[in-house]
Amino acid sequence: MATAGIPKEPLVAILGTTGTGKSDLAVELARRFNGEIINADAMQMYKGLPVITNQLSIEEQQGIPHHLLATIDSNEPTWTVDDFARESSRLICDIRRRGKLPIVVGGTHYYIHATLFHESLVGSQVANDDNLQARPQEEIISQFPILNGPTVTMLQRLREVDPVMADRWHPDDRRKIKRSLEIFLTTGKRASDIYAEQQQSKALTGSSRGPWQSLMFWVYTEPEVLKERLDKRVDKMYGNGLMDEVRSLHRSRQLRSEQGDPVDLTRGIWQSIGYKQMEAFLEAERDGSSSSRIDHLKEAGLEEIRIATRQYAKYQLRWIRRKSIPVIKEHGAMDHLFLLDSSNANTFPVDVLAPAADICQKFLDGQALVGPTDVSKTASEVLVAFEKDSAPSESIFKVRTCEVCNMTLQSEDQWEKHIKGRKHRGALQKRKKTALVPYDSEKPEVPSLPEPCFDSIT
Repeated sequence: MATAGIPKEPLVAILGTTGTGKSDLAVELARRFNGEIINADAMQMYKGLPVITNQLSIEEQQGIPHHLLATIDSNEPTWTVDDFARESSRLICDIRRRGKLPIVVGGTHYYIHATLFHESLVGSQVANDDNLQARPQEEIISQFPILNGPTVTMLQRLREVDPVMADRWHPDDRRKIKRSLEIFLTTGKRASDIYAEQQQSKALTGSSRGPWQSLMFWVYTEPEVLKERLDKRVDKMYGNGLMDEVRSLHRSRQLRSEQGDPVDLTRGIWQSIGYKQMEAFLEAERDGSSSSRIDHLKEAGLEEIRIATRQYAKYQLRWIRRKSIPVIKEHGAMDHLFLLDSSNANTFPVDVLAPAADICQKFLDGQALVGPTDVSKTASEVLVAFEKDSAPSESIFKVRTCEVCNMTLQSEDQWEKHIKGRKHRGALQKRKKTALVPYDSEKPEVPSLPEPCFDSIT
């Protein structure tokens, strides 16, 4: 049982996949414990798009202050993790100063990660550098035009100056390649060196950490239940005006293009689930296609939204397993991570709200907390399985390219699935038959360095 005494700087963080009820829990805890909420969902920071980003309505917010919710325009880029970490830290201090409880909630887990684990944020080590501080992207690109050039050119340059980072990113991952190169160009320091220094510093200072001051709730829904729930949510979004919002976004994009301001579809709200899946429908509607074709593309787009939403939930779950849990374990804070089972929507108050309120009250009073695996059967099964299965940061996979199929794979799961797949085995047999010399596709794996936490920086 955790007994760290009354926390001097309490923080509540709520994580989990989309569609599990995180926001509802945050509102209830804020209502009971005089709290204010900080949104940690990158897409929900955009204003004027409540449906496509699944924002709580004013009524659902129940008068609780929500920070960083619906605050930026659709033409603004997504905040970097450094931006969020700095602003959330400022807000947390301000909320505490007013005697209230800060509650961070959202599905952009690298935002929450940066808030909980400040020392794990590599970008923060260079954020205060004069070369980066308060410099707009336009100025940086003006000084270093390569950052606005082709991805392949940036990757080639990154291989020259920081081959460790170049090997870590997928050749098509423009954002990560650009960020790594930008760190080098603007600071003169290789991102891989910064990360190595950080790891050394963590090893030296880890034992001097004070008591853990954050309470973490993981709102979890069984996968099959969540799949059905997310599908229904897309239908609800459609009924609540999804099409009006995607049409508005499309008109905004067209207007900007006509004014000579092309939109970067790889950044910001344009990457949100809901818009890009409807592009074919929007173009057909604009071109005056037949009603049958338009209807067909609309239904196809809605199905793509359902699929993309389910895939995003799986990605969020992988982040918790591979990133959050290893670092929580490293900080000795697993006794402050509580899984709450929201699989049954009808018993949400009993299964989620009540135990969360009881745990939060004990946390704030400095009382002994129940063991996380004792909260429920699901909590025990999932936490034990995830803690056992969570890969430590040292084992993060290095990007590999299959020369037989000319494919680049970004994770160990993808690599193993590919080399065992029918397509690869067929291509391998064909290569062996046509090779002039015996061909051996089995090459030893090269262990990679740990992956830094700025891998999702936009």
